[in-house]
Amino acid sequence: MPTPRRRPEHGASLSELLAAIRWRLVGWSLLVIVIVLAIAGVTVYAAAAAGFRDQVDRDLAARADAIAGVGGHEAEEDELGREGYLGASFQLVLGPRGEILANPQNLAAADLRALSGTAPGYHDATVDREPARVYVRRMMSGDPAQLLLVGRSVEAEREALARLVVALLASGAGAVVLAIAGGWFLAGRALVPIALAFHRQRDFVADASHELRTPLTVIRAAAELLDRHGDEPLAQNRELLDDLRAEVARMERLAEDLLTLARSDARELALARGRVDLAVFAADAIRRARALAEERGVALEHQHEGAALVVDADPDRLAQALLVLVDNALRHTPPGGHVSVRTRRERGDAVVRVRDDGEGVAPADLPHVFDRFYRAGKARTAEGGAGLGLAIARALVRAHGGELSLESAPGAGTTATIRLPIDPPTG
Repeated sequence: MPTPRRRPEHGASLSELLAAIRWRLVGWSLLVIVIVLAIAGVTVYAAAAAGFRDQVDRDLAARADAIAGVGGHEAEEDELGREGYLGASFQLVLGPRGEILANPQNLAAADLRALSGTAPGYHDATVDREPARVYVRRMMSGDPAQLLLVGRSVEAEREALARLVVALLASGAGAVVLAIAGGWFLAGRALVPIALAFHRQRDFVADASHELRTPLTVIRAAAELLDRHGDEPLAQNRELLDDLRAEVARMERLAEDLLTLARSDARELALARGRVDLAVFAADAIRRARALAEERGVALEHQHEGAALVVDADPDRLAQALLVLVDNALRHTPPGGHVSVRTRRERGDAVVRVRDDGEGVAPADLPHVFDRFYRAGKARTAEGGAGLGLAIARALVRAHGGELSLESAPGAGTTATIRLPIDPPTG
Protein backbone atom coordinates (compact mmCIF):
# COMPACT_ATOMS: atom_id res chain seq x y z
CA MET A 1 0.00 0.00 0.00
CA PRO A 2 1.59 3.34 -1.01
CA THR A 3 2.43 5.80 1.72
CA PRO A 4 0.38 8.99 1.42
CA ARG A 5 2.28 12.18 0.76
CA ARG A 6 2.83 14.36 3.81
CA ARG A 7 1.43 17.86 3.82
CA PRO A 8 3.34 19.93 6.38
CA GLU A 9 0.83 22.76 6.17
CA HIS A 10 -1.67 20.77 8.23
CA GLY A 11 0.46 20.89 11.36
CA ALA A 12 1.96 24.30 10.74
CA SER A 13 1.27 27.22 13.02
CA LEU A 14 -0.04 30.52 11.70
CA SER A 15 3.41 32.10 11.76
CA GLU A 16 4.89 29.13 9.87
CA LEU A 17 2.09 29.27 7.30
CA LEU A 18 2.58 33.01 6.77
CA ALA A 19 6.35 32.51 6.47
CA ALA A 20 5.80 29.82 3.83
CA ILE A 21 3.46 32.10 1.91
CA ARG A 22 5.99 34.93 2.21
CA TRP A 23 8.79 32.80 0.77
CA ARG A 24 6.55 31.69 -2.07
CA LEU A 25 5.72 35.30 -2.92
CA VAL A 26 9.43 36.18 -2.83
CA GLY A 27 10.26 33.14 -4.97
CA TRP A 28 7.70 33.92 -7.65
CA SER A 29 8.60 37.60 -7.76
CA LEU A 30 12.30 36.69 -7.92
CA LEU A 31 11.64 34.26 -10.79
CA VAL A 32 9.83 36.97 -12.74
CA ILE A 33 12.63 39.47 -12.07
CA VAL A 34 15.33 36.99 -13.13
CA ILE A 35 13.48 36.25 -16.37
CA VAL A 36 13.06 39.97 -17.07
CA LEU A 37 16.74 40.63 -16.29
CA ALA A 38 17.84 37.73 -18.50
CA ILE A 39 15.74 38.96 -21.42
CA ALA A 40 16.98 42.52 -20.90
CA GLY A 41 20.62 41.37 -20.65
CA VAL A 42 20.44 39.24 -23.79
CA THR A 43 18.75 42.12 -25.62
CA VAL A 44 21.41 44.64 -24.52
CA TYR A 45 24.25 42.25 -25.43
CA ALA A 46 22.75 41.46 -28.83
CA ALA A 47 22.16 45.16 -29.55
CA ALA A 48 25.72 46.06 -28.52
CA ALA A 49 27.24 43.23 -30.60
CA ALA A 50 25.14 44.20 -33.61
CA GLY A 51 26.09 47.86 -33.16
CA PHE A 52 29.81 47.04 -33.01
CA ARG A 53 29.59 44.82 -36.08
CA ASP A 54 27.62 47.38 -38.09
CA GLN A 55 30.15 50.08 -37.24
CA VAL A 56 33.07 47.86 -38.27
CA ASP A 57 31.31 46.88 -41.50
CA ARG A 58 30.66 50.51 -42.39
CA ASP A 59 34.28 51.43 -41.74
CA LEU A 60 35.54 48.55 -43.87
CA ALA A 61 33.17 49.37 -46.73
CA ALA A 62 34.24 53.02 -46.72
CA ARG A 63 37.94 52.07 -46.72
CA ALA A 64 37.43 49.56 -49.54
CA ASP A 65 35.56 52.11 -51.63
CA ALA A 66 38.48 54.52 -51.23
CA ILE A 67 41.02 51.87 -52.29
CA ALA A 68 39.13 49.96 -54.98
CA GLY A 69 39.51 52.67 -57.60
CA VAL A 70 43.35 52.48 -57.64
CA GLY A 71 44.56 51.22 -61.06
CA GLY A 72 46.19 47.82 -60.82
CA HIS A 73 48.29 46.17 -58.20
CA GLU A 74 51.43 48.04 -59.25
CA ALA A 75 50.16 51.06 -57.36
CA GLU A 76 49.23 49.10 -54.24
CA GLU A 77 52.58 49.72 -52.55
CA ASP A 78 51.99 53.47 -52.51
CA GLU A 79 48.23 53.61 -52.18
CA LEU A 80 47.81 50.89 -49.59
CA GLY A 81 50.79 51.96 -47.53
CA ARG A 82 52.98 50.02 -45.14
CA GLU A 83 51.42 50.98 -41.85
CA GLY A 84 51.92 47.58 -40.24
CA TYR A 85 49.07 45.43 -38.94
CA LEU A 86 49.72 45.36 -35.20
CA GLY A 87 46.12 44.42 -34.50
CA ALA A 88 44.68 47.33 -36.47
CA SER A 89 43.63 47.46 -40.16
CA PHE A 90 45.06 45.64 -43.15
CA GLN A 91 44.63 45.35 -46.92
CA LEU A 92 45.33 42.53 -49.33
CA VAL A 93 44.95 42.06 -53.09
CA LEU A 94 44.50 38.52 -54.42
CA GLY A 95 44.74 37.34 -57.96
CA PRO A 96 42.22 35.12 -59.71
CA ARG A 97 44.03 31.96 -58.56
CA GLY A 98 44.48 33.14 -55.00
CA GLU A 99 48.02 34.44 -55.46
CA ILE A 100 48.93 37.42 -53.31
CA LEU A 101 49.40 40.51 -55.47
CA ALA A 102 49.71 43.04 -52.65
CA ASN A 103 50.39 42.50 -48.96
CA PRO A 104 51.67 45.80 -47.56
CA GLN A 105 51.35 44.65 -43.92
CA ASN A 106 53.21 41.36 -44.57
CA LEU A 107 50.42 39.30 -43.06
CA ALA A 108 50.48 35.56 -42.61
CA ALA A 109 47.81 35.34 -45.28
CA ALA A 110 47.14 31.61 -45.38
CA ASP A 111 43.65 32.04 -43.90
CA LEU A 112 42.96 35.06 -46.07
CA ARG A 113 43.92 33.31 -49.32
CA ALA A 114 41.08 30.90 -48.70
CA LEU A 115 38.70 33.83 -49.21
CA SER A 116 39.68 34.07 -52.92
CA GLY A 117 36.95 31.64 -53.88
CA THR A 118 34.22 33.29 -51.85
CA ALA A 119 31.61 35.74 -52.98
CA PRO A 120 32.17 39.42 -52.26
CA GLY A 121 30.86 40.44 -48.84
CA TYR A 122 31.77 40.35 -45.16
CA HIS A 123 33.59 37.42 -43.55
CA ASP A 124 35.04 36.49 -40.17
CA ALA A 125 38.67 35.28 -40.10
CA THR A 126 41.67 34.88 -37.83
CA VAL A 127 44.72 37.02 -38.63
CA ASP A 128 47.92 36.72 -36.60
CA ARG A 129 45.96 34.77 -34.00
CA GLU A 130 43.45 37.60 -33.56
CA PRO A 131 39.78 37.65 -34.60
CA ALA A 132 39.24 39.90 -37.60
CA ARG A 133 36.45 41.12 -39.80
CA VAL A 134 37.17 41.11 -43.57
CA TYR A 135 35.36 42.83 -46.42
CA VAL A 136 35.90 41.25 -49.88
CA ARG A 137 35.13 43.08 -53.14
CA ARG A 138 36.37 43.19 -56.72
CA MET A 139 38.77 45.83 -57.88
CA MET A 140 37.06 48.47 -59.98
CA SER A 141 40.18 49.10 -62.12
CA GLY A 142 42.77 46.76 -63.53
CA ASP A 143 41.92 43.07 -63.70
CA PRO A 144 38.28 42.58 -62.50
CA ALA A 145 39.23 39.11 -61.37
CA GLN A 146 41.41 40.62 -58.67
CA LEU A 147 39.90 40.74 -55.17
CA LEU A 148 40.47 43.46 -52.64
CA LEU A 149 40.40 42.34 -49.02
CA VAL A 150 40.11 45.05 -46.40
CA GLY A 151 39.95 44.00 -42.78
CA ARG A 152 40.58 44.95 -39.21
CA SER A 153 40.96 43.33 -35.84
CA VAL A 154 37.83 43.06 -33.71
CA GLU A 155 39.71 42.16 -30.54
CA ALA A 156 38.83 45.53 -28.99
CA GLU A 157 35.12 44.96 -29.69
CA ARG A 158 35.36 41.45 -28.26
CA GLU A 159 36.95 42.80 -25.08
CA ALA A 160 34.29 45.50 -24.86
CA LEU A 161 31.57 42.86 -25.15
CA ALA A 162 33.32 40.77 -22.49
CA ARG A 163 33.34 43.78 -20.16
CA LEU A 164 29.67 44.34 -20.98
CA VAL A 165 28.87 40.73 -20.00
CA VAL A 166 30.71 41.17 -16.69
CA ALA A 167 28.84 44.42 -16.03
CA LEU A 168 25.49 42.83 -16.89
CA LEU A 169 26.17 39.83 -14.64
CA ALA A 170 27.32 42.06 -11.77
CA SER A 171 24.35 44.39 -12.09
CA GLY A 172 22.02 41.41 -12.47
CA ALA A 173 23.43 39.81 -9.30
CA GLY A 174 23.00 43.10 -7.45
CA ALA A 175 19.46 43.42 -8.76
CA VAL A 176 18.68 39.88 -7.59
CA VAL A 177 19.99 40.63 -4.09
CA LEU A 178 17.94 43.82 -3.96
CA ALA A 179 14.93 41.94 -5.34
CA ILE A 180 15.19 39.35 -2.58
CA ALA A 181 15.43 42.02 0.11
CA GLY A 182 12.72 44.18 -1.45
CA GLY A 183 10.51 41.18 -2.17
CA TRP A 184 10.83 39.97 1.42
CA PHE A 185 9.91 43.42 2.71
CA LEU A 186 6.99 43.93 0.31
CA ALA A 187 5.71 40.39 0.85
CA GLY A 188 5.72 41.06 4.58
CA ARG A 189 3.75 44.26 4.06
CA ALA A 190 1.33 42.48 1.73
CA LEU A 191 0.77 39.72 4.30
CA VAL A 192 -0.17 42.16 7.08
CA PRO A 193 -3.87 42.30 6.09
CA ILE A 194 -3.85 38.53 5.56
CA ALA A 195 -2.41 38.00 9.03
CA LEU A 196 -4.99 40.37 10.48
CA ALA A 197 -7.72 38.48 8.62
CA PHE A 198 -6.42 35.18 10.04
CA HIS A 199 -6.41 36.63 13.55
CA ARG A 200 -9.88 38.12 13.11
CA GLN A 201 -11.19 34.82 11.79
CA ARG A 202 -9.63 32.92 14.68
CA ASP A 203 -11.02 35.38 17.22
CA PHE A 204 -14.39 35.34 15.46
CA VAL A 205 -14.63 31.56 15.60
CA ALA A 206 -13.52 31.52 19.22
CA ASP A 207 -16.01 34.21 20.24
CA ALA A 208 -18.85 32.62 18.28
CA SER A 209 -18.09 29.28 19.91
CA HIS A 210 -18.10 30.97 23.32
CA GLU A 211 -21.43 32.66 22.63
CA LEU A 212 -22.98 29.39 21.46
CA ARG A 213 -21.60 27.37 24.35
CA THR A 214 -23.87 28.97 26.96
CA PRO A 215 -27.22 28.41 25.21
CA LEU A 216 -26.18 24.94 24.14
CA THR A 217 -25.24 24.08 27.72
CA VAL A 218 -28.60 25.34 28.97
CA ILE A 219 -30.46 23.43 26.25
CA ARG A 220 -28.59 20.21 27.01
CA ALA A 221 -29.19 20.56 30.75
CA ALA A 222 -32.89 21.26 30.21
CA ALA A 223 -33.16 18.31 27.83
CA GLU A 224 -31.52 16.00 30.36
CA LEU A 225 -33.90 17.20 33.08
CA LEU A 226 -36.88 16.67 30.82
CA ASP A 227 -35.61 13.18 30.05
CA ARG A 228 -35.38 12.40 33.75
CA HIS A 229 -38.92 13.68 34.33
CA GLY A 230 -40.38 12.24 31.18
CA ASP A 231 -43.28 10.64 33.07
CA GLU A 232 -44.37 13.97 34.57
CA PRO A 233 -46.91 16.31 32.95
CA LEU A 234 -45.52 19.14 30.83
CA ALA A 235 -47.15 21.68 33.14
CA GLN A 236 -44.76 20.68 35.91
CA ASN A 237 -41.77 21.32 33.57
CA ARG A 238 -43.03 24.60 32.14
CA GLU A 239 -39.99 26.46 33.45
CA LEU A 240 -37.63 24.12 31.62
CA LEU A 241 -39.59 24.60 28.39
CA ASP A 242 -39.43 28.37 28.80
CA ASP A 243 -35.66 28.13 29.25
CA LEU A 244 -35.40 26.03 26.10
CA ARG A 245 -37.45 28.51 24.08
CA ALA A 246 -35.43 31.46 25.38
CA GLU A 247 -32.08 29.86 24.54
CA VAL A 248 -33.28 28.74 21.10
CA ALA A 249 -34.45 32.31 20.42
CA ARG A 250 -31.05 33.59 21.58
CA MET A 251 -29.28 31.21 19.18
CA GLU A 252 -31.59 32.27 16.37
CA ARG A 253 -30.74 35.93 16.96
CA LEU A 254 -27.03 35.12 17.05
CA ALA A 255 -27.28 33.09 13.84
CA GLU A 256 -29.20 35.90 12.13
CA ASP A 257 -26.63 38.46 13.26
CA LEU A 258 -23.77 36.31 11.98
CA LEU A 259 -25.57 35.81 8.67
CA THR A 260 -26.05 39.58 8.30
CA LEU A 261 -22.36 40.20 8.92
CA ALA A 262 -21.33 37.42 6.54
CA ARG A 263 -23.53 38.87 3.78
CA SER A 264 -22.12 42.31 4.46
CA ASP A 265 -18.54 41.04 4.20
CA ALA A 266 -19.39 39.33 0.91
CA ARG A 267 -21.18 42.46 -0.33
CA GLU A 268 -24.33 40.39 -0.76
CA LEU A 269 -26.52 42.30 1.68
CA ALA A 270 -29.77 42.85 -0.19
CA LEU A 271 -31.40 46.27 0.27
CA ALA A 272 -34.97 47.13 -0.75
CA ARG A 273 -34.25 50.81 -1.30
CA GLY A 274 -36.79 53.58 -1.48
CA ARG A 275 -37.15 57.27 -0.67
CA VAL A 276 -37.38 57.61 3.10
CA ASP A 277 -38.00 60.79 5.12
CA LEU A 278 -35.42 60.34 7.85
CA ALA A 279 -37.21 62.64 10.33
CA VAL A 280 -40.51 60.73 10.06
CA PHE A 281 -38.64 57.44 10.04
CA ALA A 282 -36.71 58.29 13.24
CA ALA A 283 -39.88 59.40 14.99
CA ASP A 284 -41.50 56.04 14.22
CA ALA A 285 -38.46 54.15 15.52
CA ILE A 286 -38.58 56.19 18.74
CA ARG A 287 -42.27 55.36 19.14
CA ARG A 288 -41.47 51.64 18.95
CA ALA A 289 -38.66 51.92 21.52
CA ARG A 290 -40.60 54.09 23.97
CA ALA A 291 -42.03 51.12 25.87
CA LEU A 292 -38.52 49.78 26.50
CA ALA A 293 -37.42 53.25 27.66
CA GLU A 294 -40.31 53.47 30.12
CA GLU A 295 -39.51 49.99 31.40
CA ARG A 296 -35.95 51.12 32.14
CA GLY A 297 -37.04 54.46 33.57
CA VAL A 298 -35.19 56.45 30.91
CA ALA A 299 -36.60 59.50 29.12
CA LEU A 300 -36.51 59.11 25.32
CA GLU A 301 -37.14 62.01 22.98
CA HIS A 302 -36.79 62.90 19.29
CA GLN A 303 -35.95 66.34 17.90
CA HIS A 304 -35.80 67.37 14.26
CA GLU A 305 -34.19 70.54 12.93
CA GLY A 306 -34.89 71.99 9.52
CA ALA A 307 -36.75 70.68 6.48
CA ALA A 308 -37.47 67.10 5.47
CA LEU A 309 -34.48 64.75 5.12
CA VAL A 310 -35.12 62.36 2.25
CA VAL A 311 -32.61 59.52 1.80
CA ASP A 312 -32.44 56.49 -0.48
CA ALA A 313 -32.57 53.61 1.99
CA ASP A 314 -34.05 50.26 2.94
CA PRO A 315 -36.49 51.17 5.78
CA ASP A 316 -36.20 47.80 7.52
CA ARG A 317 -32.39 47.70 7.48
CA LEU A 318 -32.08 51.34 8.47
CA ALA A 319 -34.56 50.80 11.33
CA GLN A 320 -32.47 47.82 12.46
CA ALA A 321 -29.35 50.00 12.62
CA LEU A 322 -31.11 52.87 14.40
CA LEU A 323 -32.78 50.58 16.95
CA VAL A 324 -29.40 49.00 17.74
CA LEU A 325 -28.11 52.45 18.68
CA VAL A 326 -31.22 53.38 20.66
CA ASP A 327 -31.25 50.04 22.49
CA ASN A 328 -27.54 50.38 23.24
CA ALA A 329 -28.10 53.86 24.64
CA LEU A 330 -31.04 52.73 26.80
CA ARG A 331 -29.14 49.74 28.20
CA HIS A 332 -26.22 51.90 29.31
CA THR A 333 -28.20 54.79 30.71
CA PRO A 334 -29.15 54.54 34.39
CA PRO A 335 -32.79 55.00 35.51
CA GLY A 336 -33.73 58.63 35.49
CA GLY A 337 -31.33 59.29 32.65
CA HIS A 338 -32.05 60.79 29.25
CA VAL A 339 -31.60 59.58 25.63
CA SER A 340 -32.17 61.95 22.73
CA VAL A 341 -32.39 61.29 19.01
CA ARG A 342 -31.80 64.33 16.77
CA THR A 343 -32.13 64.49 13.00
CA ARG A 344 -30.79 67.37 10.95
CA ARG A 345 -28.97 68.32 7.77
CA GLU A 346 -25.21 68.94 7.95
CA ARG A 347 -22.98 69.81 4.98
CA GLY A 348 -25.23 68.09 2.50
CA ASP A 349 -25.70 64.93 4.60
CA ALA A 350 -28.65 63.64 6.56
CA VAL A 351 -27.47 63.15 10.16
CA VAL A 352 -29.00 61.16 13.01
CA ARG A 353 -27.44 61.55 16.47
CA VAL A 354 -28.30 59.26 19.37
CA ARG A 355 -26.98 60.66 22.63
CA ASP A 356 -27.20 59.25 26.13
CA ASP A 357 -25.94 60.46 29.52
CA GLY A 358 -24.77 57.05 30.68
CA GLU A 359 -21.39 55.89 31.99
CA GLY A 360 -19.61 56.41 28.65
CA VAL A 361 -16.80 54.37 27.14
CA ALA A 362 -13.20 54.33 28.33
CA PRO A 363 -10.62 55.74 25.85
CA ALA A 364 -8.89 52.34 25.66
CA ASP A 365 -12.17 50.67 24.63
CA LEU A 366 -13.39 53.32 22.18
CA PRO A 367 -11.30 52.16 19.15
CA HIS A 368 -12.73 48.64 19.52
CA VAL A 369 -16.44 49.32 20.01
CA PHE A 370 -17.22 48.28 16.42
CA ASP A 371 -15.21 45.05 16.67
CA ARG A 372 -17.29 41.91 16.57
CA PHE A 373 -17.95 40.26 19.93
CA TYR A 374 -16.19 43.12 21.71
CA ARG A 375 -17.77 44.17 24.98
CA ALA A 376 -16.17 46.87 27.09
CA GLY A 377 -16.46 46.92 30.84
CA LYS A 378 -18.32 44.77 33.34
CA ALA A 379 -21.49 46.79 33.01
CA ARG A 380 -21.71 46.13 29.31
CA THR A 381 -20.87 42.46 29.67
CA ALA A 382 -23.49 42.07 32.35
CA GLU A 383 -26.17 42.99 29.87
CA GLY A 384 -25.59 39.65 28.17
CA GLY A 385 -25.27 40.88 24.60
CA ALA A 386 -23.08 39.09 22.08
CA GLY A 387 -21.20 42.24 21.15
CA LEU A 388 -22.41 42.25 17.54
CA GLY A 389 -24.90 45.13 17.63
CA LEU A 390 -22.59 48.01 16.76
CA ALA A 391 -20.74 45.92 14.15
CA ILE A 392 -24.05 45.12 12.46
CA ALA A 393 -25.23 48.75 12.67
CA ARG A 394 -22.05 50.01 11.01
CA ALA A 395 -22.28 47.33 8.29
CA LEU A 396 -25.89 48.32 7.53
CA VAL A 397 -25.08 52.04 7.45
CA ARG A 398 -22.10 51.49 5.16
CA ALA A 399 -24.25 49.35 2.88
CA HIS A 400 -26.33 52.52 2.38
CA GLY A 401 -23.24 54.53 1.46
CA GLY A 402 -23.11 56.23 4.85
CA GLU A 403 -20.91 56.15 7.93
CA LEU A 404 -21.44 55.44 11.63
CA SER A 405 -19.16 56.96 14.28
CA LEU A 406 -19.10 56.96 18.07
CA GLU A 407 -17.89 59.63 20.50
CA SER A 408 -17.70 59.00 24.21
CA ALA A 409 -15.85 59.75 27.42
CA PRO A 410 -16.13 58.17 30.88
CA GLY A 411 -18.95 59.82 32.82
CA ALA A 412 -19.88 62.10 29.90
CA GLY A 413 -22.21 59.79 27.98
CA THR A 414 -21.98 58.53 24.44
CA THR A 415 -23.01 60.00 21.07
CA ALA A 416 -23.55 57.78 18.04
CA THR A 417 -23.80 59.56 14.68
CA ILE A 418 -25.20 58.22 11.42
CA ARG A 419 -24.40 60.15 8.23
CA LEU A 420 -26.26 59.34 5.04
CA PRO A 421 -26.20 61.04 1.63
CA ILE A 422 -29.37 62.98 0.94
CA ASP A 423 -31.34 61.65 -2.02
CA PRO A 424 -31.70 64.46 -4.58
CA PRO A 425 -35.27 65.32 -5.60
CA THR A 426 -36.53 63.70 -8.80
CA GLY A 427 -38.22 65.34 -11.75
